[in-house]
Amino acid sequence: MNTGVKLGGACLILIAIAEMIGARVATGYMIWNPWQSLAVDTMYAGLMVIAILSFLFNLILETVEHFVLPWRNRDA
Repeated sequence: MNTGVKLGGACLILIAIAEMIGARVATGYMIWNPWQSLAVDTMYAGLMVIAILSFLFNLILETVEHFVLPWRNRDA
């Protein structure tokens, strides 16, 4: 359960990549469009949004796992 659910964090990155191609208003577009016009501050803001969301998603999943699976060895 743990590995499969945590892979959902990687899906955020894949969604952003898909948004780079097909969307006109989204996080992926917020990265791609400034990259083409060399507005790196906006591009890095989009990358930070994805990184923070992935980190928070992983943190929430670990907290839920701690309560749902208390017998799981946390050191492994």
